[in-house]
Amino acid sequence: MKFLVLGATARTGVLFITKALDEGHQVTALVRSANATVDPRAHIVIGDVTDATVIATAATGHDAVISTLGVRNVRETPTLITDTVRAVIASAKTSGVDRVVIVSAFGVGDSLAKASFLVAPIFRTVLRKSYADKAASEVLLRASDLKWTLEYPGALNDRDRTRYSATVLEEVTKLPLFPSTSRANVADFLLRSAVEETFMRQVVVVTDTK
Repeated sequence: MKFLVLGATARTGVLFITKALDEGHQVTALVRSANATVDPRAHIVIGDVTDATVIATAATGHDAVISTLGVRNVRETPTLITDTVRAVIASAKTSGVDRVVIVSAFGVGDSLAKASFLVAPIFRTVLRKSYADKAASEVLLRASDLKWTLEYPGALNDRDRTRYSATVLEEVTKLPLFPSTSRANVADFLLRSAVEETFMRQVVVVTDTK
């Protein structure tokens, strides 16, 4: 398969690209700078992830758009995720690529109600602005005609890939007090969902298991 990756230089993006390439897929990385460090096996496109024309041009001929995009400074780019999702939705009209798999976060939107007393206050305070951006973007996504999947990992860690659970949000009944997910597992879920075309138009909570 051929994937266009947004957030290609993020730690999860790097892992996804390596894994996809190792498994024989083709990857195009949309990056902001020519100096970006990306696996040399990937095709590089330089451009703005919030520009629908740029995304459409880069995505043409691909099977899916994968986004591991994160916000480094929410004060500087408070609507980056929403603007990017809006551009992805608009780009599909030109590129014809309507499959998109996006990393969001546990605690966003309806998942907040399933968070423990330990982490819910963090989501409501420290992460409030960045999670509001993600939630707003997902309203747009749900209203679109895209074949989307939203991945909600717990707190990210850098452990090697292990066993993990992937549960549709509505079916989540019990989680650890502090859910955690390795970036390697996040990347694996992204690839599996895209290749196997699973969890269409669903939000999936992905957490490490023992």
